Amino acid sequence: MQDTTAKSVNHVPGMVTGIVIDEENRPVKGAEVSVKGTATVFTTDITGRFEIKAGLGSVLVFKYPGHNVSEITVKTDKELTVKILDTYLQSPEKIDVLYGQTDKSSSLGSVATIYTNQLTTTPASLYIYALPGQLPGLYTQQVSGFSAAQTSVQTTSGLFSNVITGHNVAPNDNSEINLRIRGQNAITIIDGVQREISSIDPESIESVSVLKDALSTILLGINSSNGILLVTTKRPSIGAPRISFTAETGVQQSLGLPTPLPAYQYAYLYNEALQNDGKAPIYSAADFNAYRNHTDPIGHPDVNWFKTLLNDYSPMTSYKLNVNGGTEVARYTISLDYLDQGGIFKTANAIPYNTNNDLNRYVINSDLSVDVTKKFKVDLQLFGRIQQGTEPGGGYSNILSTLYGLPNNAYPVFNPNGSFGGTSFYTNNLLSQSEYSGYIQTNSHDVLANLDLNYDMSSFVKGLSFRAKGNLSIESQTVLNRSLQNQSYLYTPKDTSYAAVGTTVSQSNVFTTVTSARYAFGQGALNYDRSFGKNNVSAMLLADYRSVVLTFDLPEITNDRAFKVGYNYDGKYFAEGAVNNSGYNRYPPGHQFGMFYAGGIGWQMGKEHFIKDNFSWIDSWKWRADYGKTGNANVDSYGYYGYAQTYSGVYDAYPQGTDRSVGSGTTPDPLANPNISWENAHKIDIGTDISLFKNHLKITADYYHDTYYDLLQIRGNSIALLGTAYTAENLGINLYKGGELSVTYMNNLGNFNYFVTGNVSLEASKVLYSDEEPSPYPWIRHTGLPVGTIFGYTALGFFQSAQDAAHSATTVGYTPQAGDIKYKDLNNDGVINQFDLSPIAGTKPLIYFGTTIGFNYKGLSFSAILQGVTNRQISIDDNLYSGFIGEGLFGNQYVGQGYEALNGRWTPETATTATLPRLSLGNLNNGALSTFDIKSGDYLRLKNVEIGYTLPYELCKKLKLAGIRVFVNGENLLTLAGFKGQDPEVYYGNPINNGQDYNPYPIQRVFNAGATIKL
Repeated sequence: MQDTTAKSVNHVPGMVTGIVIDEENRPVKGAEVSVKGTATVFTTDITGRFEIKAGLGSVLVFKYPGHNVSEITVKTDKELTVKILDTYLQSPEKIDVLYGQTDKSSSLGSVATIYTNQLTTTPASLYIYALPGQLPGLYTQQVSGFSAAQTSVQTTSGLFSNVITGHNVAPNDNSEINLRIRGQNAITIIDGVQREISSIDPESIESVSVLKDALSTILLGINSSNGILLVTTKRPSIGAPRISFTAETGVQQSLGLPTPLPAYQYAYLYNEALQNDGKAPIYSAADFNAYRNHTDPIGHPDVNWFKTLLNDYSPMTSYKLNVNGGTEVARYTISLDYLDQGGIFKTANAIPYNTNNDLNRYVINSDLSVDVTKKFKVDLQLFGRIQQGTEPGGGYSNILSTLYGLPNNAYPVFNPNGSFGGTSFYTNNLLSQSEYSGYIQTNSHDVLANLDLNYDMSSFVKGLSFRAKGNLSIESQTVLNRSLQNQSYLYTPKDTSYAAVGTTVSQSNVFTTVTSARYAFGQGALNYDRSFGKNNVSAMLLADYRSVVLTFDLPEITNDRAFKVGYNYDGKYFAEGAVNNSGYNRYPPGHQFGMFYAGGIGWQMGKEHFIKDNFSWIDSWKWRADYGKTGNANVDSYGYYGYAQTYSGVYDAYPQGTDRSVGSGTTPDPLANPNISWENAHKIDIGTDISLFKNHLKITADYYHDTYYDLLQIRGNSIALLGTAYTAENLGINLYKGGELSVTYMNNLGNFNYFVTGNVSLEASKVLYSDEEPSPYPWIRHTGLPVGTIFGYTALGFFQSAQDAAHSATTVGYTPQAGDIKYKDLNNDGVINQFDLSPIAGTKPLIYFGTTIGFNYKGLSFSAILQGVTNRQISIDDNLYSGFIGEGLFGNQYVGQGYEALNGRWTPETATTATLPRLSLGNLNNGALSTFDIKSGDYLRLKNVEIGYTLPYELCKKLKLAGIRVFVNGENLLTLAGFKGQDPEVYYGNPINNGQDYNPYPIQRVFNAGATIKL
């Protein structure tokens, strides 16, 4: 994009003069100005000015790294002001690595990075919503469409005092998206400090990187087996104050909600299920007509509870203010962010407080950098967050669970006298729970302070420097419970009587601290970086200390003492190595430290004469490989100080004395393991980075082979005679291997700057050793199969006749009928039992991918992100497809709501086309997990689209503004799924969804619009 502004200057005939500025109206030094079709080239000076020989009608081309190419036709002899815009994709010469930066050309690690523009196009409450499909090696799975605050307290009331019941509970503001790097959990490092914070304003983030190999993560020492999500926020820069304000507003729409059957269809199918089970039907023809015609809304209600409780759309609004500037002595940046995200529940006008889900958040992030002397620099960063969340007093997860299972004909919303409807079984009216049950409010507060000191010691030893970092942070979360429960009534039309059902609970007013966390981190490092001719040497000696205190727990303390050295010759041959003596205090005394190490080599083949002299279109071709022995200190996932035997108090649970009154006692926790240790891994990565055709085409490829051993597992060969649970031991061995490929092409046709980038990752795994119970059949064993393989029965279809059912293998204690699912008898013993379980899902390598395309033409920009997964399975073993799921205290009242899928059930007339088994109540045979329930979880999602326009420079100048950009964007706009009828990621009743909630908050489609104003 370009604009021209006339100024009074001393014009030299045949010469064109002007100035080049960036998006912030700052002069651009070093921009290349050329006359199209000629060899004439000029580079702008420190003030951004240029003077070049060109006549009227000539086309000037402006180029600068990281900015779109701009072409201008010379139409006047007056001075030009040319504004160049940032490219959507950035590729700086230096990249962020753990605890520093390095030249991209000399990096030997497997690192993928995205920058600010790739984050800000996604309208969401957390920056991690922008990550799917953009970083090879990072697998994301969304599990909820809204934040789920922690509300469970870590203590319980004992006989004389409160007793601690929870340990190792760390606060985390991300309950919506699971992140995994090459099959392992990701550790988030923000500006050099480990913290799980996802609510950072994307506009204040400079870059997000994934560090995947051992050499890149080895400085984490005892935790270096995990991949790293590295977040770097924007640093202050020199210049006059630059102010940017962005306002956005959008609407959210729930995706994947099922369509419940109307009451008359539900009644008809329920009768059919009863008759199939040999029982008498309970609904008559008159009932069907009353339900269908809505002639008796009290006695024969037909309530679509989804429409009654849920909004079609919910709002989301955000405001962001960023200020940046300073001098060569002192620089500053301040970021303020406000977010208000509304929920899906309707509210009652008569209630004076909000009962809907709502997330309200304020975030401030500031950074002050001061050059105390020419050699000594100090940087102080402060981060604060105040977050408030509300939800209905009944709890949104409980309400959603009830919503999915409540039949349309259960009871009327209101009785004739306006009281809440109910029955002796359904004693708590669902609308009452959603809109009239009070509210639960959670409050989260974060304060984080980073202090960085950097001292240049080159006057003592050339190339030597020292840096130190200190971090203190506090996070707390409290909950205010102001919930209540209203009385529901059963109305009897015959005598117009009302019978109270359930109980009334007055409004609570309980304030509780849920979690608190105190973090401290200190690090010192001595760095050396010097060149001797063509020999380049770097080294770092590092030591750090990290302390974490969670609520009432004793401190978690991690120490690292590391040395890292690197060498390259002429930017052509590279070698790097590191060793880290690292420890964690939750292991047995005397066995808390271990040695971890990594090394890598590289070769810039593109600089060899046989390449550069023969293949001019090859700009760079680097090979790299590294190996490392890493660790994973995940002992806290298996208990609290697992090497020491501990005991827990049991209160009000043990009968004592002649009157058998309930008393208290003590019970042992799982057995102690005095030999428990960290998990280990051998990790290998081989990769290549290629740049072709004047850096327009870039290719990066990696292969990895990671063996994880000493994995903590519970022995399979165990007995139940001990009276307590077995402890975890370092037993297992798993292999993860795969590959990643990313390809990027950027170019321009005149002022039309375009790009396309794509990546694909393949992730395969294998259980090399698992301590299993002896199995009589090979298909039962987990060893040798992919990690996380799902076992179940093999479905052969439906029994088509009574004779077929009578002469086939069946489940013990069950007599099958025509229309039931028929399972394969793998051991041919005539019985379907645990010996017929075999792998049914998760046996193929997971493939995930993403593509981003876009362009910019004279300020008009467009970008779109496509993201998808293949070789993924999901289960449909739930109420949406089984029908009439068990309700009540013991789950044995089979009255749950039915959905559209039940129209595909087996009947004698549809025996050849049925998609579901015959209808039945509590059918254990058909409810078993099998291949019948496993469906394709593959999908391709249009994850994000943005269209924006940057107003011309002349117009903004008249308005006395540095710039204005307006935009519209959206998220989750279109999904093509392998299995229809539900969202492939977030859906009700997924028993193999990594242990997540079966009743998740639905995923949201977002339509958003906003504007950014720069001063």
